[in-house]
Amino acid sequence: MQETILDKAVPFFLGLALVEFLWGRRKSIYRWNDSVSNLATGILYTFTGVAVTLSAIFLYEKIRIYYSVQTVFHLGEFPSSSPLEKTVSGWEFHLNPFLGWIFVLVAVDFIYYWFHRATHEIHFLWACHVTHHSSEEFNLTVALRQSMFQRVFEYAFNLPLALLGIPWWMFFICHGILKIYQFWVHTRLIGKLGWMEKVLLTPSHHRVHHGRDPEYLDKNHGGIFILWDRWFGTYAEEKKEPIYGLTEPLPTFNPIWANLHVYLSLWDLLKTTPGWKDKLLILIKKPDWRPNSLGGEKKIPEIDRGRYTKYDPNISISRKVYGVLQFVLLAAFSVYLLKLLKLGKLSLGLYYGFGVWFLFAFLSLGLVWSGRSKMEKWEILKFALLLLLVWSVPK
Repeated sequence: MQETILDKAVPFFLGLALVEFLWGRRKSIYRWNDSVSNLATGILYTFTGVAVTLSAIFLYEKIRIYYSVQTVFHLGEFPSSSPLEKTVSGWEFHLNPFLGWIFVLVAVDFIYYWFHRATHEIHFLWACHVTHHSSEEFNLTVALRQSMFQRVFEYAFNLPLALLGIPWWMFFICHGILKIYQFWVHTRLIGKLGWMEKVLLTPSHHRVHHGRDPEYLDKNHGGIFILWDRWFGTYAEEKKEPIYGLTEPLPTFNPIWANLHVYLSLWDLLKTTPGWKDKLLILIKKPDWRPNSLGGEKKIPEIDRGRYTKYDPNISISRKVYGVLQFVLLAAFSVYLLKLLKLGKLSLGLYYGFGVWFLFAFLSLGLVWSGRSKMEKWEILKFALLLLLVWSVPK
């Protein structure tokens, strides 16, 4: 299993987050508990991503090989070679491959716009995206706060590219470029950028997207280009700095609960909704939609900025130090396991055995970050389970 372009970018992401932290210290754009929670959800996203990506490649290639327009209509292969070729006389530029790569990048971004918009306008898809929006801060670590389940649906939206005969690796490179671009727009330290605001997604646009103010909800879904939002009626300009997070804030720094809470609330909502038609509509309409039997659509009130406070439990310095150190060790361990997997020194089954342990480890650390009492017994159990898991690994 080889590293993707996105994997190679992660060290740069972390380095840029450190630069942002140092640059923006006076503006207090980072909180240790929020940032650690963001990075923890990113680690869980990586664990689930291995199996999801391998499965997506398998399905994508089956569709491309047997059902693409090239196969059905006996057309030539999609131009996927490098636009630049080194020859004896120097470098040669080839127009067709260049246009092919531009087409795929624009197509990936266009599909992403509709996928991203769907995750805000369809309740069951919102459940796979809500994790990314549940931070009450807005900084570069929020870019790494991703749902364990989002890639399942995101890759499914891109399967039409296989019907066009686009090789899976070409899609993954362009999709990686899209994700790398999106990283830098998660910052409060860059203002409006002149002409770029008309064409490209900028930090100003994306701040709006993460805002919970009623006028900012479900706006600016673009990945690289803001043109899609301008053309399809979902654009909003940043006129005041948003209040970030969910309309119903998440009162925890537990990364497991950040991934699961909407699924559980959606299940509870389905159980209380009478009639199969309304149950179906609950799933496919906007997250705030409710049938008349449950009082109708939820109204999003204006935010009283004078009274608004962020979730920030007061815990001891020793707990803070312990929580950060434990996270650093878990992050290093997750990178080590992923490296072993890519080198073929760890089976996929064992990798996911450790992945299950990571779920418990972050569940336990969530108690530390949230200031919960009696967290010591859960930490002891965490280490006991790790020793048992390591001992069970074949030597």
